[in-house]
Amino acid sequence: MPPLPHITSIQEPAVRAAAQAVVPYVFPAEFGPDPFATRLIQENKLLQDKKKIRDLIEELGVSSWVSITVGPFLDMNIKSGLWGIDVENRKATIWNGATGKVSTSSVTHTGQATAAVLSLPDVDLSQYKNKAFYVPSLHLAQQELLKAVQNATDTTEQDWDVKHRDIEDAIKDCNLKIQQKDDMAPFVKFFLTHFQENSGGDFEHKVVASEIKKLHKMGLQDETFESVLKSSL
Repeated sequence: MPPLPHITSIQEPAVRAAAQAVVPYVFPAEFGPDPFATRLIQENKLLQDKKKIRDLIEELGVSSWVSITVGPFLDMNIKSGLWGIDVENRKATIWNGATGKVSTSSVTHTGQATAAVLSLPDVDLSQYKNKAFYVPSLHLAQQELLKAVQNATDTTEQDWDVKHRDIEDAIKDCNLKIQQKDDMAPFVKFFLTHFQENSGGDFEHKVVASEIKKLHKMGLQDETFESVLKSSL
């Protein structure tokens, strides 16, 4: 699932304790979107809560934060319908309008990436003080994801009920539901805004191939649409 509303209160005591113990690096619960995606942060209270933790680390002035930036989890959320695809009922809503691709990863890839970054020599790790290490494994458009799900479930387009909706209308609907205290609306909006063009959900251009190679030497493995969906559907 996307970051939870109480993510600030859970992490704050640990961050303060790390500062008291003079811990050089703190890896907050970043595992997800680009921490410098201003538009995404402005649109999502969930990401504003994450920023509060990064800001606190910097304010304390002892530790440095490092963000393992992988995008939303594909495998954990594919069955929830948050990607706009209802796998169980063979239904999908494709968002039209100003949409783009999204950088994403699996939970397994995220764990491997985190372990690999932690294994880097300090001379390499120190380059990421208060910065993001961009290490997504997949880069997809929503239509590409639907096609991959159909392949993984051995179904065709004819087996699915596919509707289309303007993404801006969908976001407006989410905002209204958020005002009405709908518990799921913030999570739906989280995914919708990732697919907005130029929102920051696509950070493929920020991935540095030479840095990823360093992680491969530390045990990070590549993954594919097929492997992720096969293990999660």
